[in-house]
Amino acid sequence: MKNIYLFADGAGEAVRTILVVYLILTFAFTLYSVLRMYFIEKMSNDVKGGKLRVKKLKADGRFTQIPVYSIEEMKADKKKNDVRLMYFPSDNPTSKRFVVILPGGGYAHLCTKQEGYPLAAALNRMGVNAFILEYRTGISCTAFGPMEDLGKALQLIEKNQEKWNITMEGYALMGFSAGGNLAGIFASHKFGYMDYQLPKPATIILGYPWTCVNDWLHHPYWNIWIGILGVWLSNRGSFHMFGLSHIRRGRELLDVQKYIEEDYPPTFMYSGSWDVLVPASRHADVFDSCLKKHNIKHIYEKHFGVPHGIGLGRHTKADGWLNRAVEFWYSNIQ
Repeated sequence: MKNIYLFADGAGEAVRTILVVYLILTFAFTLYSVLRMYFIEKMSNDVKGGKLRVKKLKADGRFTQIPVYSIEEMKADKKKNDVRLMYFPSDNPTSKRFVVILPGGGYAHLCTKQEGYPLAAALNRMGVNAFILEYRTGISCTAFGPMEDLGKALQLIEKNQEKWNITMEGYALMGFSAGGNLAGIFASHKFGYMDYQLPKPATIILGYPWTCVNDWLHHPYWNIWIGILGVWLSNRGSFHMFGLSHIRRGRELLDVQKYIEEDYPPTFMYSGSWDVLVPASRHADVFDSCLKKHNIKHIYEKHFGVPHGIGLGRHTKADGWLNRAVEFWYSNIQ
């Protein structure tokens, strides 16, 4: 063994060298993956198009942005002050149905410019009315607060159906990353539509959703740095909702798979194989298996080489997913 150069200074030194090389190579790979993600994210998200749509609706006097809670409710709980609903009416709607878009951000912040405005603009071009909900995140987040925000927002939409020329019949929820977690739980029996006497969503549409407990022991990682990223992101969402003392219990409560029953809504989901923040193998793949187990009608697209946060997915292998998702939604309401 000593004749082998690697073990020239002993087995202990050899193990240390292997470990250092492993840490350096995996860190370099992780750094490359993250930088690649941000590059593709900038290319695939039509941020400019989303902003232009907002500008046009404002110029036409058709842009609606209103608080979800009443003045009295906001005075009683200041954490609800920033919960807002934005309405993006289509210029030529094909029906009165609508989609509620839930941007991601790990329950720490909201990626509205990337996963909100561009999606609403794209849906409008397809003749679909859209809403964007800015729900509670970060220090304003409380246990199942975002679910309450969505419930209240849908009740607000329900009260204004005639004013906005829409119908609650056949509506869909669209969530990205943590927004997918929110949509996934809200579509179930607990902490969702039933608590607010609302109709069940006709379809939920999920983009690279964070769906399950991301505990290190349950989901071992070959790359320690990606593992740290994954565990940190999962714990971050749990921390903001449930606090440090209940973070473990919070992870369990945010595990969407535990809420799936036989009457769960039809689901369209897409993710990428190169998602280092919310790995498909730990989230979307697990959710897909659960949907199959309960015989839920669904479509799952997993695109090779696609990272996290791509939104519309332009110029990636996921390009066109929104058209397919809308077609799937329509198939469930005809």
